[in-house]
Amino acid sequence: MTTEKDPELGKLLEKKAKELMSQKPKGEVIHLDSKNFDSFLASHKIAVVDFWAEWCAPCLILAPIIEELAEDYPQVGFGKLNSDENPDIAARYGVMSLPTVIFFKDGEPVDEIIGAVPREEIEIRIKNLLGE
Repeated sequence: MTTEKDPELGKLLEKKAKELMSQKPKGEVIHLDSKNFDSFLASHKIAVVDFWAEWCAPCLILAPIIEELAEDYPQVGFGKLNSDENPDIAARYGVMSLPTVIFFKDGEPVDEIIGAVPREEIEIRIKNLLGE
């Protein structure tokens, strides 16, 4: 049976294709701002947010580590928030130093790391949140 003979099946397949295309690709780090920050946290049981700024050299060192972790842990939401462009959100979480990585569970901050640290340090925290 083809979709030409079953228009309802065709509509369902088209809807599913749009759904799949709109999903976050594996390994994507979402650029966050005041418009999408809260919905990002709400849509991920576990989220890791990297608070950074363009002028911050340690932030640039940490960025590829966050991207690698995003690929290795697709079940976790990874986001980057430019603290200079979103000082209200940085202030909400008491971010005073960059980079700061905050770990969220069910939308609430549960852990943080300040400064550029080795991948393993961040990965340990992620595994703990995942119960691994």
